[in-house]
Amino acid sequence: MTPVLEMRGVVGGYVPDLPILHGVTLHVNRGEFVTIIGPNGAGKSTAMKAVAGLVRISDGQVLVDGEEFTNHPTEDMADLGLAFVPQTSNIFGTLTIADNLRLGARSLTKAVAAERIEAAYARFPILRELSRSLAGGLSGGQRQMLAVARALLSAPRIIMLDEPSAGLAPNIVQEVFGLLRGLADEGVAVLMVEQNAKSAMRVSDRTYVLAEGRSRIDGTSEQMLNDPEVKSIYLGDAGRKRT
Repeated sequence: MTPVLEMRGVVGGYVPDLPILHGVTLHVNRGEFVTIIGPNGAGKSTAMKAVAGLVRISDGQVLVDGEEFTNHPTEDMADLGLAFVPQTSNIFGTLTIADNLRLGARSLTKAVAAERIEAAYARFPILRELSRSLAGGLSGGQRQMLAVARALLSAPRIIMLDEPSAGLAPNIVQEVFGLLRGLADEGVAVLMVEQNAKSAMRVSDRTYVLAEGRSRIDGTSEQMLNDPEVKSIYLGDAGRKRT
């Protein structure tokens, strides 16, 4: 099976010759829910931004369905079936919910846009109820729903999310993770960077652990939940070797 998304030995960062990523390798298959965890400063968000074209890659490859996508402009993502939900600034707070969705569908034909916005309202009924309200007044969980709804308007094959649980109450976190699990079950590949490691691993299929910008361990989420090395790295002791 050719992965929907693959990173092969990716090296890169925000400043030339000062890489944050030092050979990150991972893949996500169709309909799979994959989580990236690791200590603060591990390069998790940077890895996702490298895929999205927001961080320059100096070595290695990013492949989408087996085709080269390394350092492609961010605006090419939608055409290749990728969607990215950043941790912050993922909605337009001064616009209504309806306008946020219309803006997200601006590249679609009028008929397709109307059909997909209606599908978004069907998936997230609260957005229909609040469609005339300013998005800036939404709760944290509702903001994430709107951000995901906008991302899904392009009918992506893979959706990438950076810390979707940030600032959310525990019950809302479970709701958001349940939504993402449902998307994967429908065939959409999901790649998520998450600090809420245990909760993320309980709903995802596989997990990658990054530390110091390097891929350290990966495996099924069920196995990783009780892996002593995962606990060691996640607590910051990245130098300990496996026994």
